[in-house]
Amino acid sequence: MTLTQRRKEFLSKIIKIHEATGSPVHYITVSEALGVSKWTAYDILKELEKEDYLRSEYNVSHEEKNPGRSTIAFLPTSKAREVFLKEKEGIDYMEEWQAAREKLLGIFEDIKERGSKKIIDDLLKEMPAIEAPIIISAYTIAVLTIHIQNLGAKSIKIMRNLFQLAPKPDLILSLFAGTALGATVKNMHDVINDRLADEVGQFQKYISEFSAKENKLLVKFLSDALERTT
Repeated sequence: MTLTQRRKEFLSKIIKIHEATGSPVHYITVSEALGVSKWTAYDILKELEKEDYLRSEYNVSHEEKNPGRSTIAFLPTSKAREVFLKEKEGIDYMEEWQAAREKLLGIFEDIKERGSKKIIDDLLKEMPAIEAPIIISAYTIAVLTIHIQNLGAKSIKIMRNLFQLAPKPDLILSLFAGTALGATVKNMHDVINDRLADEVGQFQKYISEFSAKENKLLVKFLSDALERTT
């Protein structure tokens, strides 16, 4: 069963009611909260139960009208909570990505004032404290791009040509990292050389693990970074 937006609405509502009450949620309570018929609510909640987003319990009614009659109520499972946890993480992740992206692209405007060596040293010092692989990868791209900028317009042009040579985002990133590292190692002292080689090795590993969307974000960042070098 596909978790459609409508089904997610029911799932979200039952989670909120359960968190507020701490008790299993009757399908009629859900129907009233969403303004749908009780039968619609029941059917959708049963479908969600089949997919392990909910589990049901039968409780004996103590109401005067129907004493002893069993009623069905639902509880959200850990699978249901993971749906919304991942969505929240996705929002947080994009906010973190956007902030890092803007910061790193802004650095290219400060190179003349601060000097490329100081900026590279600062970026490499910041990287160990970063947890998100995609942010670490953006830092690696920024460091390599600054090194390429130091080598001149010809080297920058070679990097831009990679976008035509490689058809897929992961290949573009892999070619860029390898080509950039090879072009810059002769111009770095041994400590920075080894450190950057390690970061590029990790970068290559991340590329193979990233989703297509993540690699596309990084390719766009690389393209924008190269544009800032002119």
